Amino acid sequence: MLGVFWHLFLISAVTERAFGSAVLYDNGYEGIVVAIGDQVEQNDTIVDNIKRMFQEGSKILYEATRHRAYFREVTIVVPATWKHKDEYMQTQSSGWLSDAEIRVDKPHPAYGSEPYTLQLGGCGEPADYTHLADTYATEMYNEMLDKYGPPGKVLVHEWAHLRWGVFDEYGTQGTLFPTFYIGEDLQVHSTGCTEGLTGWLLKEDGSKCQADTTGLPDSKCHFYPSTEKNVNGSLMSFHFLDSVTQFCDDEDIPHNPFAPNPQNLRCDGKSTWQVISRHEDFRDSNPPRSKRSIPDLTPKFQVIQEQPKQKPRFILLLDLSGSMEMYMTVFYQEVVRFVRDLIPTGSQIAVVSFANVSRIDVDFTEVTNSNREDIVQRLPKTYTDGGYTAIGAAMITVLELVERSGITSDGLMVVLITDGEETIPPLVSKVLPDIKEHGIIINTVSLGPNATNNLELWASETGGRSYYHRTGYLSSASTLDALLLDSISKYTETSDELLQVYRDVVRVKAGESNFKEGEVTLDSSVGHLTKFSFTENIPLYNSFSIAVSLISPDGEIYKNTSGPLIYSEDPYTRTITFSLTEAKAGRWVYNITSFPPKHEYILTDDVLIAVTSYPRNKAPEEPIRVKVWMSANDIQFPEPAPVYALVSQGYSIVVNANVTAIVDPPTSDSAISLPLFDDGVGADIQEGDGIYSAYFTQFSGNGRYSLSAVVSTTNLTAKLLGSETESLTLKPGHPGSNAIRVMEIPVPENTLPMPADSVFHVKDLDPPTSSEGEGRSNKDLNKVSVEPFTRFTSGGIFKVNNFQPGDLQPPGRVTDLEVLSISLYEATVKLRWTSPGDDLYHGKASVVDLRYHDTAKIHYNFGIGHRINQTHLSEGNLKPLDAGSPHVLTVQMLERSLEDLENHAFFFCVRARDEVGNLGNISNVARAYFPFREYARNKKEEQRVNAMAGLVVIIVIVIMIVAIAAFIAIVKLLHFRNKKKKRTQELNESGYRYYS
Repeated sequence: MLGVFWHLFLISAVTERAFGSAVLYDNGYEGIVVAIGDQVEQNDTIVDNIKRMFQEGSKILYEATRHRAYFREVTIVVPATWKHKDEYMQTQSSGWLSDAEIRVDKPHPAYGSEPYTLQLGGCGEPADYTHLADTYATEMYNEMLDKYGPPGKVLVHEWAHLRWGVFDEYGTQGTLFPTFYIGEDLQVHSTGCTEGLTGWLLKEDGSKCQADTTGLPDSKCHFYPSTEKNVNGSLMSFHFLDSVTQFCDDEDIPHNPFAPNPQNLRCDGKSTWQVISRHEDFRDSNPPRSKRSIPDLTPKFQVIQEQPKQKPRFILLLDLSGSMEMYMTVFYQEVVRFVRDLIPTGSQIAVVSFANVSRIDVDFTEVTNSNREDIVQRLPKTYTDGGYTAIGAAMITVLELVERSGITSDGLMVVLITDGEETIPPLVSKVLPDIKEHGIIINTVSLGPNATNNLELWASETGGRSYYHRTGYLSSASTLDALLLDSISKYTETSDELLQVYRDVVRVKAGESNFKEGEVTLDSSVGHLTKFSFTENIPLYNSFSIAVSLISPDGEIYKNTSGPLIYSEDPYTRTITFSLTEAKAGRWVYNITSFPPKHEYILTDDVLIAVTSYPRNKAPEEPIRVKVWMSANDIQFPEPAPVYALVSQGYSIVVNANVTAIVDPPTSDSAISLPLFDDGVGADIQEGDGIYSAYFTQFSGNGRYSLSAVVSTTNLTAKLLGSETESLTLKPGHPGSNAIRVMEIPVPENTLPMPADSVFHVKDLDPPTSSEGEGRSNKDLNKVSVEPFTRFTSGGIFKVNNFQPGDLQPPGRVTDLEVLSISLYEATVKLRWTSPGDDLYHGKASVVDLRYHDTAKIHYNFGIGHRINQTHLSEGNLKPLDAGSPHVLTVQMLERSLEDLENHAFFFCVRARDEVGNLGNISNVARAYFPFREYARNKKEEQRVNAMAGLVVIIVIVIMIVAIAAFIAIVKLLHFRNKKKKRTQELNESGYRYYS
């Protein structure tokens, strides 16, 4: 019976892998997958520690959710690289790591063993995954216990990020979220979620803290919470305290909505429990269990071992119905290019085509360099005149083919390419359960705007991906062959996979004297089996209208006389290809010449340039890879549509790259270029983490939008090197949300006075002895430059519904308003923020409305704020700037005396408005605190003193010069007199007398 249970559980886990998230059923989470990366060395301690972590975490979770949830079933997936053990159940699939919610892998390049959750969405949105370094997973109950606290609590902290989309409630030095802040009560508060926390304000050496010039504790000062008899919240801040068992709420553990922490910024001041309790897990289901019905909180575990990563196994399922007439030429050309140039050698391919009936064009065949042309010859070339669209019947043919061939079905991909609706039963909905039972993944490609809306559903149900090809628009680099390559690569990622190095479309004007020159950079990590292909968009079937030459980095020229092993032409697909076994790294130059037109209507020629390459043999480093995706596949206009791209090299992240998303709309409009940024503004959650983001706002209609991305280098492009940080809090640029490190008190707790509340009077701090405190610190990370490179990748599709013309999107919210400096004696506050746009973060807003008030309540009631106009500014202005531009200005606190400002705080907010009156959301609150005089810098006085000191120096120098000159004059005078006296004496001795 137990074996049957686990068999069903395993099937459930596989199914859940397709969904990418666990399920909460009857208060218990099922289908949780913890996958271990194949570069992690075999260590039974990792598996044992994960089990123990979930056992402890289940009880903590049950208590923290007020008896609403616990961990019931967990699958641990060990890699194929580990030696098999009897307790490992076998599975036929591979690639679990990329879909698992919790991943055990190598340490993060910049932050070592820190557990973290990659959190890209907004408040209440699930995160991508939780990362546990193998070093942490091995030592979580030994060395790491003192650093991060009880592993069960770390798990619950990260689960709250991952599942419910809440954020950290503590501050981090050097960021927008300070570790201390001045409250409305003019006291110093430790940044957290609730009041009542007790502890000590100390330097790291245990001595008394000093203030900086803002009146806050300086960077050497920390709040160390007492480990005994403390508050019981919150698990999103000081989780490691024994007393902490709950999330902050609005009742028993009162949430502080004004603390400057990520939770308040991202969730608009809502408490973590308020967000969690409104999650779909608890909103209408899974009520609290009574004391009489407490379940067994011990999770059940299944350890399975995945198969080694394999070359792709897939079936091309091609629609040949009558409606394909308008697409057939381009469709065939690009499928041919895919087979000839892009399918990895060693892949298993079959081809099934369908209209009213289905037929097998190519039975399962292992692709080799010698049989690609044979496969091409068997591809269908024509559509079925008057044919219908029997997709369900074609799926039945797929199942029959799989059964007859004996090929492993689990993980097999079906790539369905179609342009229309199902018109003949059986419908796919009737066949889909059998497809899922076999573990087959359906990837779909919709040709044109009229393909069935069920394509995305079928892909989602089976764990596949969906793509959209806007046929007839070669001006887009995202062609069908590129989409097909991406569709078969997702589940078979290996270190030697084919990379799309470069794709672009250039327009060449017809005529003998017209040519186009460009360049492609090959970095040293790629170059094996490299192909440069040039495809023209002229539907002629005789000679080419272009000639292409290629110059290598060392000056060698390749052209049509280079021989058939290097140069080839395919007149049907209109493609010229240069094939190089080992291409040199460096700058390659191409030259495209267009012949005089043989047909007068051909005035220009659009040429698609595509460069693909495998990683170079024995390259010193892994290739740089790019992933691009959307946070949601269905967009209800005008809600925001964030786009993300990750640029990485192995386990290192790449920063300061040029990243541009390319979006093909469903209309005839041109493809849209959307720059992505890693600056922590707008859609980008964290600055400097290698994830580039932006909101897409250039909608043109309902339907499918195709997504791809191009990446290149700048002079500042670099990668982060691995280094374990020993700081008490994380540096800026951490890749996600994480549990704060244990705040280990620097002196024995029993030698300290009674712990005080986490609220302190400003004068509890010693006055500053330096100018620290002027603006946010800029901590540099360990970086190394990367060589020039280019990359291209496809990212699937997103669908837009409810589109309406007109300006319906407001300006973006400012999330980085900050006080750069204050001057008590000049009565000024210098502010900075990143400008929003007219539509979220694009364009330019029409009005910038900046206000301040004596309380932080301005964030909830902007109308109570005092509006700032140009007369209040001593520097800068309030004219809106282009989106993304830094806006810096200095506010003069008019009609405020020194006595009025001293020990006084002001709270600033800003919002933007567009030309039709759409209002952006109110920004974060920036606090400007004017400290007591003895804590403040008097820059004018410093300048006066410095000027006086300079004057004194000048006077001293002048006096010294005069003294030296006088001394020299006296010496010369004495010398002259002595010489004269000696002359007189000589004359007297010779008989002469000198008369003056």
